[in-house]
Amino acid sequence: MNNRYLGPGLMALGVLLVLVGVVRLVTGDDEVESVEPAAPSSTSSTTLAADEPTTAPTTASTTSTTTTSTTTTTTTTTTTTTTTTTTTTAAPVATETVEEFFAVLKAALDSGDAATLRERMNEATIDRYGAEQCQTYADSVAGTGLDGTIVSSSPVASWDYVTDETTTTVANVVAVDIERVVNTQTVALTNHWQLVEGRYTWFTDCGVPV
Repeated sequence: MNNRYLGPGLMALGVLLVLVGVVRLVTGDDEVESVEPAAPSSTSSTTLAADEPTTAPTTASTTSTTTTSTTTTTTTTTTTTTTTTTTTTAAPVATETVEEFFAVLKAALDSGDAATLRERMNEATIDRYGAEQCQTYADSVAGTGLDGTIVSSSPVASWDYVTDETTTTVANVVAVDIERVVNTQTVALTNHWQLVEGRYTWFTDCGVPV
């Protein structure tokens, strides 16, 4: 063999021997065995990694529906409005006082002025007894005199004019309490006078109703 090829061949053989020795040193065995992966044990537990997908258990969902029934009650309130109308009648205005009229009656009875007595007689008296009987009565009492004084008087009001079982309700009448001296005796009496057109008129019993 040519020495030119022998040197490189020996060198290659030496390198190969060195590599085999290194392999044996690393494996610790003279023979290199192939290692097959062990089959998984049937009793081993499998732990899932945190990032592996899991299948959530199926849960039967029961939906309960509650139906609330609302009853609306409508109450109707009826309000009745009562209107009361009050009519106020103003009291008539007197152009004379009760004292002034009492003085007129006293003067007519003292002096015998039958015309004035008849003139100031109330219309309800004339309607009940008639003009003729009322004139006769005025003539009979004129000049008999009147000795007395006024004690008190009331505001105008309605009054029942009652004589001979006949009653007439008259408005705007004042009640005048008088103390009159008759045969040296003081007698308390009440006269009623109606205010007509500012002046007072008097009531009496002229006889028999017509």
